[in-house]
Amino acid sequence: MIRKITAVLALFIVTGCGLGHTLQKAGTENEQYRTCVLHQIETYSAHESGPDLTVEKTTEFVISACKRQEEAYVAAMTNLAMTITGHMVSQEKFLADKEATLRGDLRDLAASLVEQEL
Repeated sequence: MIRKITAVLALFIVTGCGLGHTLQKAGTENEQYRTCVLHQIETYSAHESGPDLTVEKTTEFVISACKRQEEAYVAAMTNLAMTITGHMVSQEKFLADKEATLRGDLRDLAASLVEQEL
């Protein structure tokens, strides 16, 4: 138990107060992506109707339209990971291991929101 407490304290000393800010930034970017998706669903639904309004087509449109927010989210999550690990892992290594997972999670979120809204 003392080892765990020591490890956690060391982590906070290494990362400093920047952890709270990077957590907040990652949360903000996630919320901005979600907001973009919901807005684009409304936009697409208003312009498209009938047989073209499918979950798959809408999801593709939304993901494409929210690419900028996706990039910002991946950058924020990378920054968060670097802060948490105290930069023990390089950004390139983190992105090589986790970028596809992060993007997949965002696309799953978009697909889920499209299904809920349509």
